[in-house]
Amino acid sequence: MKRSGFTTIEMVIVVVLIGLIAAIGFPKIRQSLDKVNVRSARSAVSTLAATARSAAIQRGCPGVIHFVATNATVWVTTSCAAKVDTVSGVQQLGTRFNVTMVATRDSVRYDPRGLSLDNLAANTVITFTGSVGSNVDSTVINPLGKVVH
Repeated sequence: MKRSGFTTIEMVIVVVLIGLIAAIGFPKIRQSLDKVNVRSARSAVSTLAATARSAAIQRGCPGVIHFVATNATVWVTTSCAAKVDTVSGVQQLGTRFNVTMVATRDSVRYDPRGLSLDNLAANTVITFTGSVGSNVDSTVINPLGKVVH
């Protein structure tokens, strides 16, 4: 009798080869995904800084982007006539992108012209580190309040 199909040894060899290929490729895929997460967190902060600036201009009152480094949280508020509004939702970047964040300041304030109210000579630097230690990126906000990577 003639049987068609695979023998057990052939199946074991194929499974071992697939396992080896996966074991070689997985670390690279993990590092690439971590790099994408770090860049996404940087992009989110850049977008929120632009949101704070444009909210200050549109509403004609100060806008602020806040940073809490302990849990990598960022949000935007405006304060018009003693009323504080949260413009964007509170973004928990640490949870969302699996990154840690370090900021040189806790906030950047914008006046109704879209310029920084802080009058500091130094840049504000927000640094993100991924779960793979070599993946580090940062957002820089200059003394005028403009985002410059």
